[in-house]
Amino acid sequence: MIFESESAQNFLQEEFSRRVRTNHRYSMRAFARSLELSSGELSEILRNQRPISLKVATKISKAMGFNSVETKRFFELVDCEKRNSFIEASAEIYSNSSIQEQKKLDEDTFHLVSEWQHFAILNLLDCEDFQWNSSYVAKRLDLSQAQAQLAMNLLVRLNLIYKKGNKYKGVQDFVLSPSGVSSLAVRKYHRQIMEKAIEAIELQKINERELSGVGFAVDTTHLPQIKKEISAFQDQLVAKYSKGKKQEVYFMEIALFKLTQRVYNEKN
Repeated sequence: MIFESESAQNFLQEEFSRRVRTNHRYSMRAFARSLELSSGELSEILRNQRPISLKVATKISKAMGFNSVETKRFFELVDCEKRNSFIEASAEIYSNSSIQEQKKLDEDTFHLVSEWQHFAILNLLDCEDFQWNSSYVAKRLDLSQAQAQLAMNLLVRLNLIYKKGNKYKGVQDFVLSPSGVSSLAVRKYHRQIMEKAIEAIELQKINERELSGVGFAVDTTHLPQIKKEISAFQDQLVAKYSKGKKQEVYFMEIALFKLTQRVYNEKN
């Protein structure tokens, strides 16, 4: 719901309405108490008579149990002149948090796990029927049992997967490649994913996949902002739909690249 909201006030009003629909006796006082605010303070915020401060935004984010992506979105919704400070603070809140950390792999480590199946296994951990054995992993990812076992062993050795009780869990919710690194390992990984997409065209039913694209002319000075918006869209999609029961692992590869070549005349 937070990604559909137009403002922080709008989100809070919708959240209050949702709680009232669930429990018709639920009051504004109870809502304020759950957010660790006074009822008067919350009332003024909802009427746009009081700006949401950094301290209050932090309180609300923690009280709502937002993950890092949802927190960032909430801070972006807060209408104030210090928006950039709010966004930076939202990242800082979760920089040392166990709720949802993002681990950036260095290039050497990424090279070791750059085969597509390593990241697929990290996502497969979240499926409700997951079993930590090479036979299960091999069948789910269409690998040989030897490939599955080697990948599982490597993830454990690199401390990207650990055992808790009788279950295996990923150390991080998201494992990211090094930002901006143009290495052989990164190129290899994306090439493998695009090859898997080509396989999906032939082997998967239309209702099981979505492959589409759009071509457009662009002012290349906008490319940095386009990349940021693509990244934000991916974060929002993951935050919104990676909840509830999970049965399958999907991968979304967005490819943005030039179809044209620059032509120079003799004068240039």
